[in-house]
Parts: sequence; structure tokens; C-alpha cells
Amino acid sequence: MMHTNPKIFIIAGEASGDANAAGLVTDIAAFNRNVTFSGIGGRRLQEANVKIIHEYSTINYIGFSNVLKNIVKIKSVLKNSVEYVKKEYPDAIILVDFPGFNLKFAETVRKFYKGKIFYYISPQIWAWHKSRIKKIRKYIDRMLVIFPFEVEFYKNLGYDADYVGHPLIKRIDEFLCDNKKMGTDNLKVTLLPGSRIEEIKRIFPVLADVSEKIRHEFKAEISLIYPDYIGPVVYKDILKGKTCSLIANSGISHYNTLINSDLVITKFGTTTLELGLLGVPFLSVYKAGLSNYLIAKSLSDIKYVSMPNILMKKEIVKELIQYDFTCSKILEESEKILTNSNYRNNMLENFSQMKKIFYETPIPKTGAEIIIEELNNSKL
Repeated sequence: MMHTNPKIFIIAGEASGDANAAGLVTDIAAFNRNVTFSGIGGRRLQEANVKIIHEYSTINYIGFSNVLKNIVKIKSVLKNSVEYVKKEYPDAIILVDFPGFNLKFAETVRKFYKGKIFYYISPQIWAWHKSRIKKIRKYIDRMLVIFPFEVEFYKNLGYDADYVGHPLIKRIDEFLCDNKKMGTDNLKVTLLPGSRIEEIKRIFPVLADVSEKIRHEFKAEISLIYPDYIGPVVYKDILKGKTCSLIANSGISHYNTLINSDLVITKFGTTTLELGLLGVPFLSVYKAGLSNYLIAKSLSDIKYVSMPNILMKKEIVKELIQYDFTCSKILEESEKILTNSNYRNNMLENFSQMKKIFYETPIPKTGAEIIIEELNNSKL
């Protein structure tokens, strides 16, 4: 039977993982208020009463070259976290996405740890690094996936995964119950150029130039949503001489800005799914360092990168990557979305079809229910 005061160790290695992990922690605590949590994370996990032994910023680096530059620091955090688990010996471990670090952590602690290791939000091994299935089979007790197609994908690899629903569905449905798009005279364009300094410096100067052209051509209001843990200074330096409102991303308050946007220009990531679920027209962009891009391209197994395109198996939204990431191409696609109603409405209809995939797929048990059930059956 589960201990009276069970302990859970959790690792979230970046911003979206921190938010999703916090939601899972809250759901688990609703079943048992005596569960205590510790681990690696950020502000959202801390707000969910998780004891943070390392901030995720200490292990969160984008691109192969940046990881190599900071490998000593990353290894130090890994070693320290493994020692913490050895000392505290939690009743369960939850790993949230972030596979480079988390799978190495699972491999290391498995040398002595006999408790359950859950993986919440699968590594995207259907996109690249399919070889990671070997470590998943060996070290992970339950894989809790958030996309319906992932269950079949894992089944074909001889592994049983549990579909537990996507955390964004509930979050966005609750928001849409109380908030609707407000009609205004001026077009509104919003920029989401990334959540890491390296990305912002590589991507945002081009978006700043494009947005200024859109502002003049359409008399549009330009906004930029920035992570509150970065702050506005880095954007202000690039925006000198340009007009753009800066809005902090805090919780889901930025959804009001997104839902009232006529166009969003965003980098790849969780935001592409958020925008599809909110029903906001967008285009997705990205530019990596050349060596990182070539390595990633050689390892990729998928045609698309934006989640709406992956889910619908076709190009719903334009993806302007690397050599296509130019001012002229971004401006051309932006004008198409803002002026061609048929093009825009077709995009929105595809978003509606995408949402049905989630609504029509049953959720046998939530992630919290599975974890609590396993803890109750634990012999630790």
C-alpha cells in the first residue's frame, strides 16, 4: 500500500513542461493532499508547492552546440539530482518531456531505484530519435502521452502507452467559455519570437522589420508577447525606432491578446497548438544555427514541424524554416492571411477539424489517476 505521506520527484526542463507539470502536480494533490513534491522546475512548479532543488534554467540550452558548451554544468545538475533521489528515495519519479536530460536521468537512477518511473508528455520519437524507444522500454514504467496518435505509434514499437488527454484542451476550453474575440476597427498582429535568448536574437530582428512593414501597410496594431522570466529589455533593444506593444506572458492572461489577433507570427513549439485550439490564424517560423539545423534535419523523420500540420497530416499553416525564413516570404504569407478571406477561413476550418481529434478520443484515465493508482499498489 502507498505510504501515508508519499514523496514524488519531478523533472521539467523548460517553460511549457514547467506549466504542464504544475497542472499534473495540482491534479495529484487533489487526490491526496499529503503527497509532497520536489525536483527540477521553474516558477509554475514552485507555485504548485514543489520544492525546487534546481531551476530548469541550469539544464535548458537550445541546440547541440550550446548543450556541448554547458555540458559540465548539466552533468553536475544530473549527478546532484541522482544523489538527491538516492538519499530521499521518493515513492515515484515523474519525468516531463525534455528527453536528452530525462532519459539519461532515468538510466542512471535505475541502477538503484526500484520505484515507479512515469514519463508525462512523450519525447517526440515519432519525429526524430526513434532509437530512444530502447531506453523507454528499459527504464520507464508508464508512458503518459498527450496526443491520440502516440498510442498507436508506441503500440507498433511494442510498448503500451496511456493516452491521458492534452493539458491544453481543458485550459483553453475554460478560457473560451468566458472569453470571445472582440471586434475592433484596427487589425491586430501579434509576435511570439521565442522563449530563449539565443532564439530571440536570431529570429526577432527579422520579425521586427516585417511587423513594421505590416503596421504601415495595414495600419495594424503590433504586439509582442514575452516570457516574464526574460523581461522586455532584450526586445526593446531590437525594437528601437519601431512601434510595438510589449505584453508579459503570465499564466493564460496572454490568451486575450492571442484570441483578439488577426494574425500571429510565432516560432515553432507549443504555441502552434495553442493557436490552432484558440482558432487564431498564424504562420510559424524558425531559424537555427547552421550546424544545429543540419544535424536536426538529418535526424528528422517527419514532413512538418507545426503541431496542427502534424495532426492533420497536411499543411494547414505555412512553415518558413531556415532558408525560407526571410522578410519577403513572411510578409507575403502575412498579407495572404490578412487579405484572402477564403484562405483564412480554410485555415480556421482545419483548426476546427483538428480539435475534433481530441474531443472524439476517449480518455480512459487521467495522468493523475494512473499515478495515484500505481502509488496505491506500490510495495515501496
